[in-house]
Amino acid sequence: MSNLNELFKKKKQNPSRTSSYSRASSSRTSSASASRPSSASALRPSASALRPSSASASCPSLFPRPLLESEDSDLTSSSVDQMNDAVTRRIFSKLDNLKTLLEKVKKNQEDMKEEIKTIKEEVAILSHDQACIDAVIIKSAQDLLEKKIYPNYDEFKESAEFFLRESDNEFFSTLGSKWEPYFEKKIRKPLSKRLRSLRGTLCARVKTAIFENFSNMLPPISNVAKASEIAAWKKKLAVSNCFRKLFEKIEDDENDTYMTKIIKNVWPKKKNIPNLQIAWAISISEIFLNPKNEVIKMSEEIIQPALARNLKRQKYIFPACPQEKEKRRRLRFPPKKPEPDTRNRTLRTYSSIQALELVLSGRPATF
Repeated sequence: MSNLNELFKKKKQNPSRTSSYSRASSSRTSSASASRPSSASALRPSASALRPSSASASCPSLFPRPLLESEDSDLTSSSVDQMNDAVTRRIFSKLDNLKTLLEKVKKNQEDMKEEIKTIKEEVAILSHDQACIDAVIIKSAQDLLEKKIYPNYDEFKESAEFFLRESDNEFFSTLGSKWEPYFEKKIRKPLSKRLRSLRGTLCARVKTAIFENFSNMLPPISNVAKASEIAAWKKKLAVSNCFRKLFEKIEDDENDTYMTKIIKNVWPKKKNIPNLQIAWAISISEIFLNPKNEVIKMSEEIIQPALARNLKRQKYIFPACPQEKEKRRRLRFPPKKPEPDTRNRTLRTYSSIQALELVLSGRPATF
């Protein structure tokens, strides 16, 4: 009881302190009840509380400053926009890549279609009737032997084209721009081989006819003889005599010379022998028997000069205009007293022409 009295006395002695405490409590209670902030506002610190003092501003803080709600909202919105832009760019980039990939796939499909079409065409071309191609090669080789003997590439191709059109024009039309590759792959080599074989056969027939017509006058020689054996054979007097008599008339046959007889033996059943083949046979005979030519094997390089010379002589046998006829007449009637060398050369030319004319016209030539 005494304690309560003492406490009451102390309270009376310090009334200001008590009232101050009560006012502060009352003020806090009233302000709290008057305006209660929202949960978000209650957590927001005041500006004065966030404003650094002069002392704290001058030194760096150990902890980062907390963001305000507005600042945090702005940063969040900016980050979202950036992320959206990045995602959009990636999407468009992938779409572009997909578009490029689709274009490549489409192009590859088109290329595959073209390749398949090309393969089908090539298969159809390569599987064409081989019998037809063989017939074209045979006809073309025979035609070239009569008209060219030593054709160039273009002449090979033109001849093959002519007979392929004649045999199967529809197939030739399907070749189009592939004709030349097809010719190169399927025709050129077999055609060249075929023509070479025909030339070899014909050349062998000319040599056989030479030995048959000169009979025992001409000593034999092997086609595979060595160079020394050929040189010794060419030096024999019998060979020189046969070469000299090549364009002379046969003793028991006034209508033929040895050369015309050789030509008839080569083509026994052929009436219209091409001029080119006749000139070629004459060239082979001259080269084979000429002692100055140390060869018996015939090649294009060896025959061509003699062939060109003999072809040129044909112009005087079959003149195409009055001027040529007059030139032929002059050759038929040379000067009465020619020099010995000129006489021999003139007789030599006339003999070669006579061999051609006898076969082509079927009657002896008169010079």
